[in-house]
Amino acid sequence: MNESKLELTERLRAEGRWDEAAKFRETARADFRSKGMKRAEAVEAAWEAMSEAFPPLPVAEAPADPGAPESAPTHAPPVPWADLPTDADFADEVRWVHQQYIRIVEETPRGRVIHWERASVKPPSTGACSLARWAAENRTAFYKDMLPRVMAKLEDGAEEETNIRRERMALDEIDELLGEMNKQIAEELAEELRAGVSAAVQKRVQELVSKWSQSTWDHAPVSVPDDARASLEADVCGLIRDCIAAVRPAAGGE
Repeated sequence: MNESKLELTERLRAEGRWDEAAKFRETARADFRSKGMKRAEAVEAAWEAMSEAFPPLPVAEAPADPGAPESAPTHAPPVPWADLPTDADFADEVRWVHQQYIRIVEETPRGRVIHWERASVKPPSTGACSLARWAAENRTAFYKDMLPRVMAKLEDGAEEETNIRRERMALDEIDELLGEMNKQIAEELAEELRAGVSAAVQKRVQELVSKWSQSTWDHAPVSVPDDARASLEADVCGLIRDCIAAVRPAAGGE
């Protein structure tokens, strides 16, 4: 049984068939009991039999002209919107059906009738109209299965996007902090290494680094970012200082 007992009862009352269905159920229950079925089992079987014997009435669509009799021929399109796209995001289609269902679907003794003209906003696509027709015929499946699944995916997606945004912000903050630390370390190291190298050598190193950073060497262009120049200058100066320190003892020994 696709509907709960409460949903089945409400539908049959809305369709004006409850009294007939209730009599059918009682007759079926008595028949099941006479065949030896236990009381609880007979009750459940009678509800199941009633559900199968009284399925939902077919869904009809209200005529384009509300004042025209239902039997009057009409050449109006099935929906009043001729410029709808054929497809849209499925979650948007489900959301539109959920929001408009109470407006456009009417419960009548002859079944559910769709009134497209009662929609407060246009559907996102023709697919949303098809989904509305299906939801009117399968209200329980739409509200108990499809809608909860789609909304759960939307909530999960929103939460995931929020977490990604937070992680990205945290990483940006870390990168900024590391950048400031590296810059400070490079400046301190450059100052320390320059102290052991003559001003003339320091000036020459700065000229070479400037050429590299501006890519002025035609035979070997090298681009050096501004935030790496201090570190590069320090490394070159340190190499020169180590070379000087290595040569001086040898010269003194001669």
